[in-house]
Amino acid sequence: MTIEAPYLPYDKLRPVAADFLRQHHPSGTIPIPIEDIVEFGFQIEVIPIPGLLNSYEVDSSISNDLATIYVDEDVFKKSLHRYRFSLAHELSHRLIHAEIFRGISFRTVAEWKQVMVSIPEREYGFIESQAYSLAGLILVPPDHLAAAYGRADEEAAARGVSLRDMEAGPARIIAANIGRQFKVSSEVIRKRLGLDHICEWPRTGPA
Repeated sequence: MTIEAPYLPYDKLRPVAADFLRQHHPSGTIPIPIEDIVEFGFQIEVIPIPGLLNSYEVDSSISNDLATIYVDEDVFKKSLHRYRFSLAHELSHRLIHAEIFRGISFRTVAEWKQVMVSIPEREYGFIESQAYSLAGLILVPPDHLAAAYGRADEEAAARGVSLRDMEAGPARIIAANIGRQFKVSSEVIRKRLGLDHICEWPRTGPA
């Protein structure tokens, strides 16, 4: 299958996220109301699917007409942070990969999975990493992240602690605390801090 993923490095995705938030969440408050934006702003139907993760090893997928997002039912019901990121991830595909998905023919999740595994590894990696990065930028806007980290850094400094020198365990706690403000996982916060060159922490756990 011939698929040409656009070259969208992280710095090119930052203005995409900023423009998106200006249009769809101009108040700028956090956490970002991603579910409302998906369902009411884009008129995308969200459908929980039992066993999606166990059967296909994915939390979510988007239809090739970009009008429906399928989410694992357990993620939908039991894991708010994972659910929110899944919505942002699939919406990111619609924002930056619409032509690719509309050019792929599939009707079911099973057919979607077959198409995905047939995409060349390099192109598939581009598509997924770009959607992951854009989702993170949408859910954790850079200015808010810098401010949240700054507050945590000041609190730590007052106790004689340096956030930049933290081991994985304490860093996980700080990242989780910051993540709760945005309703995302600690690993999303860790990756965003690194990509924005705010702080490089050891890996804190699963995304």
